[in-house]
Amino acid sequence: MGTPLGYIMWVCYALVQNVGWAIIIFTLIMRAAMFPINLKQQKNTAISQLYMPKVREIQTKYKNNQQKQQEELMKLQKEGYNPTGGCLPMVLTFVILFGVIDVVYKPMTHMEHFKAEDINAIVSTAENVDIVQTLMTNPDDYAAVLEYLKDPASVTYTESEVTDDAGKKSKVNNRIAAPEGFVLDKAKKDIKVTAADMEALSGLIDAANKTDMLNALFANTSRLSDPMRTGLQQIVVNYGDNTLYRELRALNCYDRSEENKRLILSRSAISSDVAERLDKLSGNIYFFGINLGEQPRWEFNELIIIPIIAFVFSFAQMAIQQRLMEKQNPELAQQQGSMKIMLLMMPFVSLFIVFSVPAGAGFYWSVSYLFGILQSLIMYKFWPSEKIRAEAQAKMEARAAEREQRTTVVTVDADGNTTEKTERISKLTQKEIKELNKKKLEAARRADAEKYGEEYIESPDDDDI
Repeated sequence: MGTPLGYIMWVCYALVQNVGWAIIIFTLIMRAAMFPINLKQQKNTAISQLYMPKVREIQTKYKNNQQKQQEELMKLQKEGYNPTGGCLPMVLTFVILFGVIDVVYKPMTHMEHFKAEDINAIVSTAENVDIVQTLMTNPDDYAAVLEYLKDPASVTYTESEVTDDAGKKSKVNNRIAAPEGFVLDKAKKDIKVTAADMEALSGLIDAANKTDMLNALFANTSRLSDPMRTGLQQIVVNYGDNTLYRELRALNCYDRSEENKRLILSRSAISSDVAERLDKLSGNIYFFGINLGEQPRWEFNELIIIPIIAFVFSFAQMAIQQRLMEKQNPELAQQQGSMKIMLLMMPFVSLFIVFSVPAGAGFYWSVSYLFGILQSLIMYKFWPSEKIRAEAQAKMEARAAEREQRTTVVTVDADGNTTEKTERISKLTQKEIKELNKKKLEAARRADAEKYGEEYIESPDDDDI
């Protein structure tokens, strides 16, 4: 779904040149497109509720015979009962969400339509800058890597046993210790990488076997500090060819400092047009100071507002929909247990989703809930519960009338001419019903005679049924 939705988002982004506003316009378009489906779902739900007395009767009558119960429910579905009729909007909502996640993860692909070779060049260069910036956060790790470029064996983790003056034995190792209170992501923000730094580590970042060298540096057999090994391993994962996050990681690295911007633009060998558009994209991904390309965490910063509004709007929409559904279908008051569970669960599901994806996807999720609330209020205003219930009742009665048994009636006029017409059983005269029953009985007797190889002889009393 990422590609077709990406083109829609691309048009929205081209109009407003801001990812946040593009998401709002995109969400409005998606909600408008889904409005007829949601309205139909409301009507189908009303129809299904009219069948609930019959459903409960079947479930009670055949509670010890699941096969018979299913058979009767299948018959009821043929009459118009649809227990899954309300699932489509929810399914579509999640399908669109996953499509939006792909779009937000790949802003260079979907927002700017960069060529694949330009994206690869930008991502590869950003990865190299990120590697150097990461290594520079701890001088001891940095020195160990420089030594490793001269002697690969020097980075190998070793452990030995020593004996102190008192004769007590203990084990020591050459693992580098991280500074006290060291947090890699925070430390990277203060590091300014220069062209000289890139050149000093060119033996690593420009090597043909760079991936193998990085694997050796973050392996358990490496003596680099634990935060450094974890950080290098995460870089390999984040910038990998098949990694969904690679474009956002490159964009975030580009936006980290002016030095990073200059290095990525100068070393990636992209055209001036692509460079200009990349620079605009790095600014356009912000919405009122919030970087929609970063993932919210359980930290108190500007990103935390996205999960909060997603939780609040999710709870509000569920509460409003429940209230409106109760007005439309009073029988739902008997099913409050399941509805309350749904009411409580969905906001927490939303919270989990928003903390698992970039802020842009969470922002879409929040805006979608807001438009969902407005949509529910509009539907209640112009399609009130009384109107929907009346339409559902009329539709149910129409279906019942269509299901009424019909038959072909043959009539002969005074001149001996025959005519055929289809009539409902309820409209036939008593004489026509007797004639119909006579024909059914004759057909049954004839079938039995043929089954047992007997000759069928019409009885003289067949006319008196």
